[in-house]
Amino acid sequence: MLDSEHFRDVLAQFDVWSAIDIFLIALVIFAALRVLSGTRGLTQLRGALALFLVFVVFGRLFDLTVVNFLVANSVTALVVGAVIILQPEIRRALDRLGRTGLQGWLTEGKYNELIESVVRAAGRMSAERHGGIFVLERETGLQDVIETGVPIDAKVSPELLGGIFYPNSPLHDMAVVLRDGRVVAASCVLPLANDPEDRQLGTRHRAAIGITEQTDALTVVVSEETGDISVALNGRLTRVPDERRLRAVLEWVLEPGAAGRNGRGAVPA
Repeated sequence: MLDSEHFRDVLAQFDVWSAIDIFLIALVIFAALRVLSGTRGLTQLRGALALFLVFVVFGRLFDLTVVNFLVANSVTALVVGAVIILQPEIRRALDRLGRTGLQGWLTEGKYNELIESVVRAAGRMSAERHGGIFVLERETGLQDVIETGVPIDAKVSPELLGGIFYPNSPLHDMAVVLRDGRVVAASCVLPLANDPEDRQLGTRHRAAIGITEQTDALTVVVSEETGDISVALNGRLTRVPDERRLRAVLEWVLEPGAAGRNGRGAVPA
């Protein structure tokens, strides 16, 4: 039972500085969850916390001396371990904070310029039969994919995207990763789809699907053979007939604040 005297003593010590203290801690927790939301890092963190709670409960329930000792003295090690496990997400958050400030960290990015660049580049590549894959990072960090390619870190533009995928250029193979309106890396290796619905798909299209099976990324792929433009989301590939339709699909998935545009389902037909 909670001692009422002790409870009153705690309330008596609560002042403005205590409220500020609580607010700052809550802000840090909110920012951390905002950064990790939807990432594989958050899944790993949940698993570690679940395992830790199991040890705590069993240690207290059965009075396990060694387990209780390890739990009581493992907090520092757990914090260090969390930093190591979540370092891609931490790097991403610090990078975004440095480039956009708190507003860019706590709010969704603007996708207008990114959408326009991808649409124009894909349309031009389709007309010229130049193949390519654009991977648009969303909430799930793609640092492991980025590290397989060549760093670019340049402002996105249709000319840059088209130049990367120009036939026989040094970076035209594999995929380009786009994040926050910038071309982060090119020639990135993507995981292939395990069991695509259409078994006649080539390697490029299987790769476009594969990354969306493992993350919430959106990919746009242009076929070198036919010039067809397709969009992959949540492990499903959908062909789009023209630039206007491609723009509509990208806006439906990426644009924040619009009712019903959360990108959680399949690409709209």
